[in-house]
Amino acid sequence: MRKDYRDTPVHKVVLLGESNAYGMCAIDPRNEWFQTLVNLIRDFQDEPVAALNYSIPGCVISPRSPGYACLSDDSKPSALERYEAEVIESDPDLAIYALGLNDSRCGYPVANFIEDIETMVSETVNRTEALVVVTSPYWNTQYDEELWRSCAPEWASDPRWEVFCVSGPALVTSYVAEMKKMAERNGCLFVDLYSLLDGSQWLLNDDQVHFTDVGQRVIGQAVFNVIAANCSFIGAKSLKQAREGGFDIWNTGGTNCTGRMLSAWRNKEVM
Repeated sequence: MRKDYRDTPVHKVVLLGESNAYGMCAIDPRNEWFQTLVNLIRDFQDEPVAALNYSIPGCVISPRSPGYACLSDDSKPSALERYEAEVIESDPDLAIYALGLNDSRCGYPVANFIEDIETMVSETVNRTEALVVVTSPYWNTQYDEELWRSCAPEWASDPRWEVFCVSGPALVTSYVAEMKKMAERNGCLFVDLYSLLDGSQWLLNDDQVHFTDVGQRVIGQAVFNVIAANCSFIGAKSLKQAREGGFDIWNTGGTNCTGRMLSAWRNKEVM
């Protein structure tokens, strides 16, 4: 039987990430992937949920990351410098780390990245009661060298951002593989967003980095799906409603079906 990672409701969800986790390029705030996730949790559990998003556009994981030096103060401090104050001291029930996109784009070695993120994850596991979820870097066109040559956006030719133009899949896919192992070592859930989004350029904004409303929705739904498939607290409300309300195969479903199907499968006495 599958391990149940959490059987009690969550009341406070904290996210630490970068610009996509911030929701950048989502026109409707409801479509930001963190809002999508939190609202789905609210839909399927009986108790209220507070959401705290500590994501910073441009954020990298550590001052050691090659991109750190060129960032403005608006994109600092790094995740490693602030996770204790923003995640651990928030005392969450659910903590999500969504990092690695910017670090892989600027060539931060995988061993260093894993060392940094494992510090944050292990400390969160050991010092809080939170379910910890780690998401992989998102796919970007930058990771497809042929595609990148044909559609690199204007910012890619700006010397200020040259450090973030490492192309090709080798580094980012090693991030994904090692992050999965790290999550397993620490008893956390891992969401492979890279594989889910690989090649789906139509979900990206024209800047080729940030996701549109549809892309953001896809990401939020994917994170929810992994949590729901591994944590029984998500399913408790639906089971309770079905049992207490007497709902079963004879009085549910059938939306948009023909009358013949409804007459065959709907219990008229229950209706």
